[in-house]
Amino acid sequence: MEKDNPANLVMLPGLDGTGILFRPLLAALPKWVRPRVIAYPKDQQLSIAEYADLVARQLPHGGFTLLAESFSGLVALELMARKLPGLKSILFVVTFAAPPRPRLLNLARRLPGTGSVIRIAPDFLLQHFCLGKNASATELSLLREALAEVHPAILRHRLSLIASCQPLEIKPQQPPCHYLQAARDRLVPPTAARWFGVHLESCQLDSLEGPHLLLQTRPKACAEWIAGKIRPLAEPADDMASQ
Repeated sequence: MEKDNPANLVMLPGLDGTGILFRPLLAALPKWVRPRVIAYPKDQQLSIAEYADLVARQLPHGGFTLLAESFSGLVALELMARKLPGLKSILFVVTFAAPPRPRLLNLARRLPGTGSVIRIAPDFLLQHFCLGKNASATELSLLREALAEVHPAILRHRLSLIASCQPLEIKPQQPPCHYLQAARDRLVPPTAARWFGVHLESCQLDSLEGPHLLLQTRPKACAEWIAGKIRPLAEPADDMASQ
């Protein structure tokens, strides 16, 4: 049985669903944080509820903090509605409860080759929408590696889920929530963050300079933010004091 400790960090990935893009963040997290990355199927078209079922089956037996990036914010909200007993807090990162760019999403899901286009998009488009103009070759390579792992039809299906999502009814007695916004996000507008501030009790909104893929381009700053949110909830441990 695992300790009831919110230092157990369950990490849910963005649109690619692979968890590959968490590598820079994992390297930057302090040692007392216990990360567990949950990847999504690369070739199955699931509903948000089915994604939540998949995650629920892999959660630690003890307490945990949930980190949800982008697409996975929808999954985290579904899990929050289920009132899981071990869920101590949720960290929402560059995510949304309703379609963030409806016109762009509707166009993307109507094009039959959208998934393939995303996978082979030129560098300047990946920089513009995801990584920022100063993206390094390493960051671009990591993003392409992640996208190459997923079938194009799955990418298109997840875009459809985003385009058709509706905010859930938020029930009382929520776990503590925090939201991290990317100041130069070209995929998720500031209104998405404000929804969390309005609808989730005591949800703190923070912002870091950077593009949509904030965890990948600002891993050290994001790791510090994550540690700062987890530490007040975590049980004392000798190795934490040494950090």
